[in-house]
Amino acid sequence: MKSPADATRAVLPPAVRGAAAAVAPTAPVDAAQVAEVRHALAELKKLYGPAGALEWEAAKALIAQREQATQELVDRLAQLGPGGARAIASGYAEADSTRAKLLLVHALGKLNDAEAAGVLQTLLDGADSLSVRKEMVLALRQRPEAAAEEALAGVLANEDDAQLRFASAQGLSGRASALPVLAERIRRDTSPEVRKELIRSIGLVGTAAAADALAEVAQSRTDVAVRQTAIQELGRSFGASALGVLERLLADPDETMRHTAVKAVARVNTDRALALLQRSATTDSSPVVRESAAAALSAHQSRADASAPGQRR
Repeated sequence: MKSPADATRAVLPPAVRGAAAAVAPTAPVDAAQVAEVRHALAELKKLYGPAGALEWEAAKALIAQREQATQELVDRLAQLGPGGARAIASGYAEADSTRAKLLLVHALGKLNDAEAAGVLQTLLDGADSLSVRKEMVLALRQRPEAAAEEALAGVLANEDDAQLRFASAQGLSGRASALPVLAERIRRDTSPEVRKELIRSIGLVGTAAAADALAEVAQSRTDVAVRQTAIQELGRSFGASALGVLERLLADPDETMRHTAVKAVARVNTDRALALLQRSATTDSSPVVRESAAAALSAHQSRADASAPGQRR
């Protein structure tokens, strides 16, 4: 697998490209912060020491206590502030268990330090445990820095494991600067589930360019479920502004696509949308599509009647 640091640079906007290098942790590590990290790791190790045989209720209480204490350690490390990412990276190199590594990764996701995303990307490049790498991707989702976007784009483009690509697609959701990467991966990713998540992520971008990207997928000859997701997202995220492409989809040769388009149009409450539903209800060759359009019209009418003046609610 290629390093995420090298991935998708050609389609990343200039403001994002190379961001990880711009925040590379080159300054000295603060000794006091390193000591705080080591102290937290020692507390974690003590917290999860042998507990002996326990009754069920006692075991549940211990699990809850450990989870709360672990979260408190994460929150404490997240307060290290600037320079803390370097200290946590130093502690990660010394961590002797997956649990310890996860503690530090979770803290990097919350840390108020602009270098945290760059550190996470470096750690992600070297990690070999799927569980740890997945948590690193989830931590990157919490980071606002451009370096986090670059790292997530790299995972999306080059990671073999679909779970990690799925998580990275979620992490890029709604980020307008990531739209080129998201749109490109819809065309290339081999997992239908990842592609459907990419569609939802593009919908959250909410721009005209995002709508165009979804329209392309909706009208393509790709996986049926992926096309359906794109059509549904057009109706959900873009409403009346998507009626042009939805009208074309109402004439699609595939009955399933027409049926899905009817449901998307039904989300829109405009005269044009109602006219499109009326046309499908009376002229579509499929009884399934006609019935769905008629039901949508009936639902619109019921809502209109319920909101009319003088109606009892």
